[in-house]
Amino acid sequence: MAAEAPLFAAPATTAAHTSGGSLVEVTLALLAIVALIAGLAWLMKRMRGFGNAGHDRIQVLGERALGPKERCVLVRVGGTDILVGVATGSVNTLHVFPEGAIASTAADTAAPAGASAPSKPGMPNFKDLLMRSLGK
Repeated sequence: MAAEAPLFAAPATTAAHTSGGSLVEVTLALLAIVALIAGLAWLMKRMRGFGNAGHDRIQVLGERALGPKERCVLVRVGGTDILVGVATGSVNTLHVFPEGAIASTAADTAAPAGASAPSKPGMPNFKDLLMRSLGK
């Protein structure tokens, strides 16, 4: 009688087929790992204050968009508050406020939309500062 093949034998494969398939699997696995590392790096860059909570000497008090790529940012460095204009490729100091000039609550300086807030004597208002920095 002839020798019969075992019932549960795996089909014969060629060496070229096996190495080609594993090469694709290894390449896809490496691409997935690189994409994961790049995604984590982007996420860490986007998270503000990651890793240095409580040690900030520079605080962003507020920011307002002035256009699609322009904004103004109120920054506190130590006890000094600085109003900064940020645009594509440039950062300009608009005004440096004396220490303690800006209260931590903005409720007393809030004004309706379109109306200019009353300024303290000797303090220029934001519109004048912005127009001067833009050269108009």
